[in-house]
Amino acid sequence: MTPVQASILLRGISSLLAALYVLLLLPALAQRRHHRKVAAPVRAHEPENAAQWGTPEPPEKQLPLLARALRDQGSAATYARLSEFANSNSESELGARAALALGYYDFSKRRLQQAQRWLEKAQRDSLLRECTLYWRAQTSRAQGRNAEALAQLEAFRQEFAESAMTEQAVQSLAETALALGKADRAVEVLEAYEKTAAKPALLLLRARAREKAHAAAAAARDYLTVYYHFPLEDEAKDAGKRIPALARALGAEFPDVPVGRKLGRAGAFFSAHKWREAGAEYERLLPQLRKTSATADLERAELRLAQIKVEHKGSPRLLASLKLTDPEIDAERLYALSQAYRSKKKEAEMLEAIEQVTSRYPQSRWAEESLFAEANYFWVNLDRKRAASYYQRWLEQFPGWKNSLVAHWRVAWVAHLERRPEAAALQEEHLRKFPGSQFTANALYWLGRGAERAGNIPHARSFYLKLRERYPQTYFGRQAAERLRPEPEGIGDGPVNPSDVLALIPPPLPIPQMEEGIPAAAQERWTRVQALRSIAFDSSAELELRAAYTATGSLRLLWETAQSAIDAGHYSVGMATTRQAFPQLEARKIEDVPLPVWHTFFPLPFEEGLRRTAARHGLDPMLVAALIRQESTFQPDALSHVGAIGLMQVLPRTGKKLARRLKLRYSRAKLFEPEYNLQLGTLYLADLMREFGKPEAALAAFNAGEDRVAAWRAERDYEEPAEFVESIPFTETREYVQIIMRNAEVYRR
Repeated sequence: MTPVQASILLRGISSLLAALYVLLLLPALAQRRHHRKVAAPVRAHEPENAAQWGTPEPPEKQLPLLARALRDQGSAATYARLSEFANSNSESELGARAALALGYYDFSKRRLQQAQRWLEKAQRDSLLRECTLYWRAQTSRAQGRNAEALAQLEAFRQEFAESAMTEQAVQSLAETALALGKADRAVEVLEAYEKTAAKPALLLLRARAREKAHAAAAAARDYLTVYYHFPLEDEAKDAGKRIPALARALGAEFPDVPVGRKLGRAGAFFSAHKWREAGAEYERLLPQLRKTSATADLERAELRLAQIKVEHKGSPRLLASLKLTDPEIDAERLYALSQAYRSKKKEAEMLEAIEQVTSRYPQSRWAEESLFAEANYFWVNLDRKRAASYYQRWLEQFPGWKNSLVAHWRVAWVAHLERRPEAAALQEEHLRKFPGSQFTANALYWLGRGAERAGNIPHARSFYLKLRERYPQTYFGRQAAERLRPEPEGIGDGPVNPSDVLALIPPPLPIPQMEEGIPAAAQERWTRVQALRSIAFDSSAELELRAAYTATGSLRLLWETAQSAIDAGHYSVGMATTRQAFPQLEARKIEDVPLPVWHTFFPLPFEEGLRRTAARHGLDPMLVAALIRQESTFQPDALSHVGAIGLMQVLPRTGKKLARRLKLRYSRAKLFEPEYNLQLGTLYLADLMREFGKPEAALAAFNAGEDRVAAWRAERDYEEPAEFVESIPFTETREYVQIIMRNAEVYRR
């Protein structure tokens, strides 16, 4: 173990994880980890309660324990202990840091006078002065002492120009200046900050400040930018309320808005399936488009309006009767018409519309989309043979297009299901045509199973060995490992007869190596991070680390960022950042990657309650953990687009029935409570396990519903669960099952 690994281990990672690395900086340094009060995860190195503390530790070790206890438990006892520590160490920087933690805690509880007293004591620590100064300003603002707050924020900006909290400080300073009637100062601050134009909240604030400063034309430009560039953000609604008044006031001086910007706003709503908003935008645009715009813009707007009306239960005839002259837009109309008929379950009309687009516009991307959608229609309706014929037709008509990989694999899979002799050749062809395909592990496994069925054990063994070596942390990698177990469970060790196709499988990327030390350019931030972690300011530490990583590109700092995100309870961020630092973890053996990396990528908060509720219903707790990781990334306040809530994404209507069976009082709000959600979610999963017998089928039902899984299983007699998994017609559900089964195995290890 390297010194870096050892130091990370000794520090103790949470027993631990989105998206597009889709990280958003966390607002206002809020140390509260969720919008709702939830049970906090207990990390391996800290006690669950005060009774476990035992013999007093040195002050530098006491402070992290006391600060985390206050943050996670928030009891009067933990507050009293940290207060005692702060007072008894009042002359040291440790006492000042304890005062900062207490000041923030009191601020979050709206005990503002107490917060002010603690934060004044916290000023003795020069290392965390910027954090203290920021929260002193917020406390002053909350008390209505805006002049004092403004002075504090001005001092912050002057002293800490490179602070990781700059965005929050700029916003707070501008808001405070506006509250004091100093609009010019608010404008000046926001204009000086280089990121204002990319942040809708700051841009809206600048618009308001400019309006107050009597710079109406400049304010209008900012409002329009928010309205048209960020249409899906809440700030756009606020901007939209001010635009009409400014338009009246400015008259001819009101900035002109190009039609392209207006179409972009309408298109954003349409792409987001916000049909009402999109329809209103296109309706407003039609008169202007009829007078001034190109034919294509007008016809696309007319098509969008017809599509929106169909989405609102209108007849597909609205699309069928629409007359368009632009070939590409008319091709899209026919595609949309086919999908409207599909949703109405009018198969003949759907097929006719698809034939029209493929015959009239054979090289259009909408012909490609239509033909692929036709194949998918038969695929999800379990007409595999017909689906395969359309996928084959698609491959012949659109070789090399974006869906080639999926179409080819499905043709090969149908050959496998029908036990046709060409199945193995098609699977090998897939590996040759698409090296590194997302179906590589699948193909290797089924080539092995086919070789076993043909009695060629050495050939089968070669596929399994390659799969176990190259894709160890995948569903099919685990299946291959099972087939390599000693007889009679598997085929065991022995001679191999490898196919030449194995040489075409690309190797994984090299495992990134973390630096042993912190780059000199980041040393100041790193020292501050250590101090922030000592008082459980993990969100602040995360911001500091991300700023340090941006400045240096250090992998070590990126990894530390992931750990701080996990410590702060931002599990999806922590997982995404871990994957950014260590890509292709599914291609790594457990022993080839530092153990703390696995702990961060597979967090296990709420472990005690998870194990208890799983045991109550006879479930494998690691399977439950893997399901939660996939469903909610351990965020108790997770809310899906269909209304599923909490850790296990329980639907309210299902939760009400489950609560009745458990004799628990039901309310929708309680679904956000981890323990309550676990009780209901594990009962539901146990029901599915009893109904379907195998975890793969139960997980599929958890995702797609019992009726669908019953229909899928009735399609044919599958030889093994993996064959059922491969045959699941919904891509989301198929991948969901594989990921959870894989993750459960990693958790067990």
